Amino acid sequence: MRFDAGNPADRAAFGRPFDVCVIGTGPAGTTLARQLAARGLDVALMEAGGLEWSEESQDVTRGTSVGILYPDLDVARLRFLGGNSNHWNGLCRAFDATDFEARPANPDAAWPIGRADLDPYTDAVHDILDLTPIDDGDPNPGTEPATGFRRIHYFRSAPTRFGEKYLDELTASERISLCLNANLVDIRLDDALGTVTGALFKGYARDDSGFTVQARAYALCCGGIENPRLLLNFRSQIPAGIGNQNDLVGRYYNDHPGTPPPLGEVIFTGQPLADAQFFEPTEALMAELGSMPMNVRINYAADRKPLPFGKELARTLQCAVPYADRLTDAVLGDALTCGLGGGVEDWWHSRDGVRWPWGRVAFNAQAALNRDSRVMLSDEVDAFGMNRVKLDWRVQPVDNASIRETIQAFAGWLAEEDIGRMKIYDWVLTDTPIEVASSGTESMSSWHHMCGTRMATDPKMGVVDADCRVHGVSNLYIGGSSVFSSSGFVNPTYTIVQLALRLGDHLGETLPAAATPAATTTTPAITPAGAPDAPAAPAPEGSKP
Repeated sequence: MRFDAGNPADRAAFGRPFDVCVIGTGPAGTTLARQLAARGLDVALMEAGGLEWSEESQDVTRGTSVGILYPDLDVARLRFLGGNSNHWNGLCRAFDATDFEARPANPDAAWPIGRADLDPYTDAVHDILDLTPIDDGDPNPGTEPATGFRRIHYFRSAPTRFGEKYLDELTASERISLCLNANLVDIRLDDALGTVTGALFKGYARDDSGFTVQARAYALCCGGIENPRLLLNFRSQIPAGIGNQNDLVGRYYNDHPGTPPPLGEVIFTGQPLADAQFFEPTEALMAELGSMPMNVRINYAADRKPLPFGKELARTLQCAVPYADRLTDAVLGDALTCGLGGGVEDWWHSRDGVRWPWGRVAFNAQAALNRDSRVMLSDEVDAFGMNRVKLDWRVQPVDNASIRETIQAFAGWLAEEDIGRMKIYDWVLTDTPIEVASSGTESMSSWHHMCGTRMATDPKMGVVDADCRVHGVSNLYIGGSSVFSSSGFVNPTYTIVQLALRLGDHLGETLPAAATPAATTTTPAITPAGAPDAPAAPAPEGSKP
């Protein structure tokens, strides 16, 4: 069923207690709500925005960045039905088993769970995200060389927009009460400060006094930056914010340093196997280099047309002649960052794509955990009187060295394997490539917001436990990439959905089913492979899987 917080009559539907209150409708929140409903639980699913983007809702995401150059925070996040799935590019894959483990270069990176805990949800994730494998031309999938680099494989979604795909299902469900334009402004705890007793929401009217949703459990699924911002704002009973007893909320914030800019370019010795090929350094090579995992991708455009000589000559002149930058900017309409490719050399390669097939090298890297990289609060407040976010994204010397040494090794490996010859761009070979490359107009952020409420068994190392429950609070859970213990190097959406399904199963097992079954539900059971079938009410005709 669907309601609007701006309608007083609709608010009456939330005057009763629910089994679970889920806040946020992105991949984590929507997946969790559907899983809970499939297990027979009544869910209040609260969305701060509406069905579409609006300035009123999006304004809340504004903030400041004080670390490495970062995308505008109100651009990197979306606040309406479907959340950040509305700008997801659809590329994803599961974490490798080693992504859940610590490394010498990242000693605190271990998760309290492993890949085996998430693998049972593989089939469900592929269905939810509508995934198809990318044809990358690999003749020997699954092989692992002794050293050097191995081919890795990704999946592609259309991409799935959760608001579009699941709106009808959420609206028709008798188990899920979807409330739009409901802004979470506080979470109230009992006198012992150990159990949530209610969540306070407000609509957009200036004089709105708000309404409280009561449930047996609460799940904050508002995104990798917003989850810690909200916890830090909930100071009505705990001055430091909920879950922040060890000063960890917002700390260890992580992103994937990645393209733009590209790392270099490759001239292939033969016809490329596919338009996109993905590689990762082997475990043996990472041990030898003391480096971090990263995805190295060669993008080859089979239908590339010859570039216009005049424009590429102008790009070359911009770097060769210092005073030509303003003229070039006027001619091209954009500025070239020297050392990152473009120019006469690109024009030359583009003249004969059959004889000289070539491509650019892109990447996403895992960054080592850094306690001082964090989500904080600024002094500025939003329309609800809550402090806006201040983000300080930082990297460490090991991240810079890892990128530099891995790419040099990759260039050598391409030549040894007779795949191609790589030109490494100048910025990669400097001592601080991430800071240097991020000092222009484009950030090296991949828009992957992770680890600000990280998972750890020890409350002194993380905000949530292995079941995504906030340490010290009996019935408050967090969903999404903010709970990642470490970032891996892959796009986080796949793992976000796995964790949401797992959390749904955990709550379904620990919370008894609703006493009075609803008459109908449009949410089918999502059963992990190898697990016993979960009971589910019959779905009416026309319901979606």
